[in-house]
Amino acid sequence: MTESQLLTLDQITARAEEEQVASVNFKQVKLTKKFLLPRLREIEADMLALRSAFDQTVDQQSDKYGKRYPEGFCQEITLGVKQLLENELPGTKRPGLLALREFITHGGLAKRIWGNLRNQYFQNAFQFGSLYVDVANDTVKITKPKIEVLPLAKARMFPISDYDGYADIAEKYWKGKVYPNRILPDLAVMFPLFLVKEGGQIELHANYQTILYRNMQFDFALAEKFLFKSRRKDLVLPKDHLDRLIAEHGASSETLADEVLKQYFDSARQSELRFDTKRCQALLDRVIAL
Repeated sequence: MTESQLLTLDQITARAEEEQVASVNFKQVKLTKKFLLPRLREIEADMLALRSAFDQTVDQQSDKYGKRYPEGFCQEITLGVKQLLENELPGTKRPGLLALREFITHGGLAKRIWGNLRNQYFQNAFQFGSLYVDVANDTVKITKPKIEVLPLAKARMFPISDYDGYADIAEKYWKGKVYPNRILPDLAVMFPLFLVKEGGQIELHANYQTILYRNMQFDFALAEKFLFKSRRKDLVLPKDHLDRLIAEHGASSETLADEVLKQYFDSARQSELRFDTKRCQALLDRVIAL
């Protein structure tokens, strides 16, 4: 069972809030300058030591979607290093982590973030005040250094704010083609797009925490915008995938028109679907089972 198969709405909500890139205010800039910048080399060295420690716990032959560790393992690495960091920080004697602990003690922000990195990747990283700290920098190109520390503004890490942006990165990152979901309309309000990968696998998206949560937060407006106004709105799913979804999941044999699909959004809002945990969880479970 994969991690995505264990997701619940409570987890989605918690992780979406945790993963959000935070705005950098004057206080965080000041604290970063005082506590972190003078120890930047030590912080980078100590984060590399934690990453190396995590690497020792992983089977180097681990495989994910046909890729060998560390390629494609950015989430697992970041979460693993986060756990090691939390365990070590209270009693640390490492100079970089001591500076980080002092920074946090004085109100510095230290959190894990997830988002759009340079309009090329989905990436997990850390935000320490006004710094971007990536402990999985080699998970797309394994020849790159394991650790990257940059000013957050220079790193160009952005929140995922709409499905158009999500689709653009999904096609690059997972090497596939995105199509609008106009054939499983009861799911479309929460899961508005299909991703067909190069190998032929098809996935109904997005059961990824931040964008799914934001879509629900805005009462499905993000999904509605993608299905009715996106440049991909008129794309048609390839016939082999359509036939399977018709046979196995009761999909519509024809692409639904805007006026028909809009009725599902109206119904979701009138019935307050986004506040109904049981119904939303049932939809999530259906998508995971596809």
